Amino acid sequence: MNKKNIIFAAVLIIVVAVPVWIWVLAPQLTKLTKDFSYRADILSLDNFYDEAKQQYSGEKRSVTKFSYEVTDKKNGTLVVKNIFDVRKLTGEKIFSVERLYGINSVTGKHVAGFGDHDRDGYLFAPHNLKKGQNFTYWHINYDGPANMMFAGEEDINGLHVYRYETRYEGVKIDQTKNLGFLLGVGVTRGVELEPYLQLWIEPVSGHLIKYKDDTVAYYYDLKTGQKLNPWNHFSNTYIPDSVLDQVQLAKQEKLLINIIDFIGPIVLILLTVIILLFWYRKSRV
Repeated sequence: MNKKNIIFAAVLIIVVAVPVWIWVLAPQLTKLTKDFSYRADILSLDNFYDEAKQQYSGEKRSVTKFSYEVTDKKNGTLVVKNIFDVRKLTGEKIFSVERLYGINSVTGKHVAGFGDHDRDGYLFAPHNLKKGQNFTYWHINYDGPANMMFAGEEDINGLHVYRYETRYEGVKIDQTKNLGFLLGVGVTRGVELEPYLQLWIEPVSGHLIKYKDDTVAYYYDLKTGQKLNPWNHFSNTYIPDSVLDQVQLAKQEKLLINIIDFIGPIVLILLTVIILLFWYRKSRV
């Protein structure tokens, strides 16, 4: 094989390598790994309704644990355990639940057949979110498909993020099974929620920077479905230190993705140009 053919073959290999890098290698280099975890400290406020006095008793702070961690990996699908545990300062349980999600490690999408039940949408949000793009998210406290609607742009600690919101329109959020320790719940009455949920997402990585909710939980009659009096009006959001931690993590993820997605192909293209210039110069000589 003469030099011209060698150079042509080398250029062809590099040209083929660029799309292979973009569509095959890059997603593998930026995927969720089996040691993935996510934690945040939550500022929680509860305002319980006094049924005897027919009025709210006043906001009180509670202690909340919120975390994700991988418990298993099966054929490229991660099994992620999500914990949400809310207790009064005295230690008395307010609400506690654990859920399992089957997550595609490359796309971050839910995978049917791997979690505690089938879900669609994403663990957090898709990579490379476009401005105005909506997506489906499952928040542990509500366990229903949240159609997250684009609501604006913000800068948080020097990081550009998108804000999303939902009120779970058309989705019934029922916590009767989780609140069976409350008087009459599961016997004569259930608990249904009216949530307002907001997410702040770094668009390149899809990293969740923080969430905030403001929700009223009502009792309802199990036989008639009629709404009764409230049980609790609660809210949750990240403490400032946790927001700062997530901003730093998102910046690192964004930088890594940009390097892999753009610098890699650019280097391959420059290498092609150098080979062509070298071949052209040799030919002229």
